[in-house]
Amino acid sequence: MRACQGCHIPMVFSDWRREYQAIQEGVGLIDLSHRGKFRLVGRDRRTWFQGMITQDVVRLPDGRGAYAALLNPQGHMLSDLRVFALPDFLLVDVPGATASMFAPHLDHHLIMERVEIQDVTEQYALLSLQGPRSASALATCLGTEVREMAMWEVRCLECRHVPVICARVTHCGEDGYDLFLPAEHAAAFWGHLSVRRPEFAVDAAGWEALNIRRVEAGIPWWGHDLDERIVPFEARLERTAISFSKGCYIGQEIVARIEARGQVNNLLVGLLLEDDRLPEPDTPILKADKKAGRITSAVHSPTLNRGIALGFVRRALSTPDTELTVGGEPSQTVRVAALPFIPHDYPSV
Repeated sequence: MRACQGCHIPMVFSDWRREYQAIQEGVGLIDLSHRGKFRLVGRDRRTWFQGMITQDVVRLPDGRGAYAALLNPQGHMLSDLRVFALPDFLLVDVPGATASMFAPHLDHHLIMERVEIQDVTEQYALLSLQGPRSASALATCLGTEVREMAMWEVRCLECRHVPVICARVTHCGEDGYDLFLPAEHAAAFWGHLSVRRPEFAVDAAGWEALNIRRVEAGIPWWGHDLDERIVPFEARLERTAISFSKGCYIGQEIVARIEARGQVNNLLVGLLLEDDRLPEPDTPILKADKKAGRITSAVHSPTLNRGIALGFVRRALSTPDTELTVGGEPSQTVRVAALPFIPHDYPSV
């Protein structure tokens, strides 16, 4: 079992092809416990957190979650995140790479508000089921009500007297659920789901299979496509991560200015590779021998049977079918493609 550098999710458990197939056709069971997990409690938690992130937390009803970004005053991303509204607290999870800065950064902006930031990263495990048969597999232990959940809905459920916070969310363009549960019960829960392999094609899935599927789905990840160099508009996150009707928050002035101007200089695009060589992250993308962008992620897609990549290019070159070159010896021709490469496959509500 090889580990993914920079996180605690295995690269593969046995065969990434089988794991990829499970995510596409059955259920990929993934351990995402390396992600940072925080509870925000206190009567001012919603109004205070409203001023910290790009999403509208005040209007987020209990039982719903949302994708959001944490920005600096210049509008650049410090992290992406997910926030889930529950009756007594907000549950927030962030990439493992930004977990150590998250609580200190928020605490710096906490003055007189009645809010407590609780780091529960070690207390909660985070198991994820990704794939078209996830609802059926999960119903065997959490009940049939999980089938009724809408995307981004979150519920507090129970399995064998173990409390589970269940959210219907995707990480890779397939239907899926994330399960936050006490860390001491994670191994037993993993085992209970694993024995469902004959019925629902449940397979433990590692980083390699998940990464391939999310690139096919055109979903940017922190530390690969998202980092402190970009503003959300460059990664096309304005429709999923930003509320344009809420009040002030850190970085909003820049967001509002970009919205009014209507464009940014660079955009995330899909790229079809000419051959099987996969360029490394930050490999320059060229147009007429001049730098026009950079590669962020590259994989071989089993479904498309070709190399594909995500990268940032100048806005004027972001139209599908635009021909570009990836630097290297020798160089490689690439063609801009519309995202996603493979359509998302999850409930639309």
